[in-house]
Amino acid sequence: MIRKNKKSVFKISYIIVLLVISIVTLVWYSKILKDELSNLVRNTLKEVSSQNVLVVQKEIENDVQSLEEIADRIGNVKEINEEEVVNTLKQIIYRYPFKVMGYCGTDGIAHTTDERTVDISEREYFRTALGGEACISKPLEDLVGGGEIIAFSAPVMKEDMVIGVVFATYDVTSLREILSVTSFEGEGYTYIVQSDGSKVVDSVNPTSFQNMTNIYTSMKESDRRNSKAIERLKHYLDTGETGYVIFYNKVGKYMYSTPLGINDWYLIDVVPVDFLESTSNDIIRRTYIVCAVLTAVCGVIAVWLYWEERRKKKQMQTLLYVDDLTGGNTFAKFKEDVEQRLNINYGRTAFITMDLDEFKLVNELFGYEEGNRVLRHVWKVLTEHCGDGEYAGRGVADRFSLLLYFEKRPDIEKRVIKITEEIQRFAIPSASEYILHPVFGIYYVESNGEDVESMMSCASLAHNQAKQERDCIYKIYTNIMKDRILEKKQLSDQIEHAYKNHEFVVYYQPKYEAETRRLAGAEALVRWKRPDGQMVSPGLFIPLAEESGFVCKLDKYVFNEVCLAQKRWIDMGLRAVPISVNLSRRHLDTPEFIGEYKSMLDQSGVPIKYMQLEITESAMFEKKAEFLEIIESLHKMGFVILMDDFGTGYSSLMMLKSIPIDVMKLDKTFVDDFDDERGEQIIRCVMRMAQDLCISITAEGVETEEQYKFLKGIGCDTIQGYYFARPMPEEEFEKCMEKLDSD
Repeated sequence: MIRKNKKSVFKISYIIVLLVISIVTLVWYSKILKDELSNLVRNTLKEVSSQNVLVVQKEIENDVQSLEEIADRIGNVKEINEEEVVNTLKQIIYRYPFKVMGYCGTDGIAHTTDERTVDISEREYFRTALGGEACISKPLEDLVGGGEIIAFSAPVMKEDMVIGVVFATYDVTSLREILSVTSFEGEGYTYIVQSDGSKVVDSVNPTSFQNMTNIYTSMKESDRRNSKAIERLKHYLDTGETGYVIFYNKVGKYMYSTPLGINDWYLIDVVPVDFLESTSNDIIRRTYIVCAVLTAVCGVIAVWLYWEERRKKKQMQTLLYVDDLTGGNTFAKFKEDVEQRLNINYGRTAFITMDLDEFKLVNELFGYEEGNRVLRHVWKVLTEHCGDGEYAGRGVADRFSLLLYFEKRPDIEKRVIKITEEIQRFAIPSASEYILHPVFGIYYVESNGEDVESMMSCASLAHNQAKQERDCIYKIYTNIMKDRILEKKQLSDQIEHAYKNHEFVVYYQPKYEAETRRLAGAEALVRWKRPDGQMVSPGLFIPLAEESGFVCKLDKYVFNEVCLAQKRWIDMGLRAVPISVNLSRRHLDTPEFIGEYKSMLDQSGVPIKYMQLEITESAMFEKKAEFLEIIESLHKMGFVILMDDFGTGYSSLMMLKSIPIDVMKLDKTFVDDFDDERGEQIIRCVMRMAQDLCISITAEGVETEEQYKFLKGIGCDTIQGYYFARPMPEEEFEKCMEKLDSD
């Protein structure tokens, strides 16, 4: 009895200690959670404010840039006629969100697109533009139509002198509409104010300050508790810092201030305190509830775990051998059955692997449930084609394996074709025209003594070969495949040695101006020249270098070699032209290459305008976020960025509006379709879009006079291809540059 009592006391003591530890842990965790949630609130406010700043900046800066471009065009006209200028502005104003546009000479008498004449000589934005700078005004009263506006102005220059001003007015309500996008489930709203608190744009939110003229005044009038918040906000607006205050307008609210980077304007984001902190309090309250429930059920869980463990042991066999999606055999079960069956001589045997080409698109386009239906259909077809002693099993995702018997090898190939036809009968309801493409790898087993792994390896080699060939249903394993893989491995092993042995050389393929046929630049291409003079095809070693990551080292080598060549040509007094160097997609994984490239460029002393970088379209699409960050850094350095192989991907047109490239290189496949009516229209459309986005065009793979004339006629900037020149060694390209000097 005493022993039992001691056990009871020990258990009770253990429970008490566990409970105390749980309570202390809960209190400690609650404090940490509350602090973390407070940080999350501030970070959320900062993030929303930053996004709003970007929206306003982009809207205004785009409009200012457009106005400057219009001013430049006007300045380039030989004789400026105010009436003609205004007529031109009338024709283009619909492209912009401006209320009205106009032009005036240095006297300040403006003629507007709504056919009015006004004197803006006393307006500050006119005087600023007259001084040679573009300007964005403070809110003003519209001299013509009334209402509150913001004016944009830009000087019209001719021979470094200001001869006039082009301007546009922007209705303040337009900015208010931009800021009216709801945030925090409609509880948040935004102001724009000047550094002295004066209103630039107020909010239409019913809980905001109504008829606000100065934010400090409105805060003071709304609640006397706001004095400290006003003082803190003044500090932020005076110093240009970002930060938040809590003020009161019927209820407590967060106010986050961020410099807008335009004039002395600040973006003020507001959201009720209760809205944000209610979420935090709900999280903490739920945490307490969860902890209490967890403590209560600990005993139940312990018992349940014991029985669950026993149940899992019983289920393990089923889980290992039964595929939960198809209800058929897993690969583990398939492997075990095959190993047992091969010990019995059933005749000649074929081991087959298969999957669906681009199956991931089914999941992405039609959803995972539709993808699962496809896999169940495939399994049904495969099992229906399995006879006595034949097996099928499903591996990872859409990979299946088969063991079939035959009298003659063509029998297996006929069965594969039949299986393909039945799989392709499956119709996806939302896209009945979508056709499934199964791909098979066939290995004819040489002896029943082979293990499953070796058979799987051989079938996979054949399967991979079939995947590489477009529209191929199946491939049969041969020893030649293994030999090719060994040859590929040997070549891969030789690449590093070739690099150390300076076997890689740079070739240059010139680019010519379409209009003048003059040398405009070149693309640097790497070539592998063995010591015996034999050239290794780039189609062999470039993919190997991509796979291994060696291509990054190769790209840097080419970049450095081109820098040294450019420096040598400049020192010789030759007229330098820009040379573009390819940048592999593997560089997107190692952005530190930017510093290395800058170091090589600085050491060579070559101006950056003579060095350009080419990145393929596919690399831009696969890692768009990383690419944008890298491109921004390269642009800041001064590099011109070219998009190579445009037209080989399916996202090209969408990418043009979001990828900040300078030059677009039309792929040869585009150029080859110029004589097809639809192909021609596509080329023209892409050309117009690029020109509207101020992107230069280089056409690749131009081989005929007809292609050249067509591309020249539609405004292509530069031409690259065999029509003008093939890739050539450095000394031959140097002669091209010497000829350029003599022209």
